[in-house]
Amino acid sequence: MKKKLQGYRKFFVIALGSVTITIFLSYHVANILFGDNSLEVYNSLKHKKEYLENEISRLQKHNAYLQKEYFELKNLEPEE
Repeated sequence: MKKKLQGYRKFFVIALGSVTITIFLSYHVANILFGDNSLEVYNSLKHKKEYLENEISRLQKHNAYLQKEYFELKNLEPEE
């Protein structure tokens, strides 16, 4: 009877430890997938970076065009 009770106790300790480790690891996996430092956040920041780099390039080209137009108009004005 004592051996059977010790067997249940040992099984209970192992089961409790397994459940605890499983919960601990699943929390960290969920944090990696959906947390502040997740893959989803990384991908959205990567896309935002690409968008902003394209926007910078577009604005630089537009700025160069406007500067060229400004200097052309400035040369047409009579000098005083």
